[in-house]
Amino acid sequence: MRWQLPLVWLIGSAVTGTIAVLFTHDRGTLPVKPLLLFSTQEMLTLAVLVGAFVLAMFALGWRTIDATWLRRGDLRSPILWTAAVCAVGGVGWGFAGVATFALGFSLTTQLVLAYTCGGLPFALVAGMLLRPVAVNAAATLVTGFALLIGALLVDAPIQTTILYLQLLVGGPFIAT
Repeated sequence: MRWQLPLVWLIGSAVTGTIAVLFTHDRGTLPVKPLLLFSTQEMLTLAVLVGAFVLAMFALGWRTIDATWLRRGDLRSPILWTAAVCAVGGVGWGFAGVATFALGFSLTTQLVLAYTCGGLPFALVAGMLLRPVAVNAAATLVTGFALLIGALLVDAPIQTTILYLQLLVGGPFIAT
């Protein structure tokens, strides 16, 4: 059980770092390569990475469900744990990416951060689901602090996040 958070962080960093490379490779002048410009092979690679990540998180959640507040012996518990860690952690990872792009971090710095700290949002969500109240409180405090710092450092954080989401899905900002 004590290995749950480090393993979530490690798996999250390895996968999200590779996804970050996929989105920043051959991007031209754009900060990220929009999904509409992905080749079939790149889309397949992205799908395999996301699928492997979800599967790895499910296996980890299944093996360590006793350490959480969720019920033991119920298939719904590891499914709920996996959905929460992957979805909420993914939103946190995305906001961190928006912040690093908006603050003008170099691509090298962003990729180093993705491979070393990319799993942190997922580990924080997993920490919020762990049984000791002290771990819940610490994970919630660190999450709140990180969100506050990101919101204070980025000008118009909501509008900036929406702009990057539109760019990511190939919105009106792509010049062909």
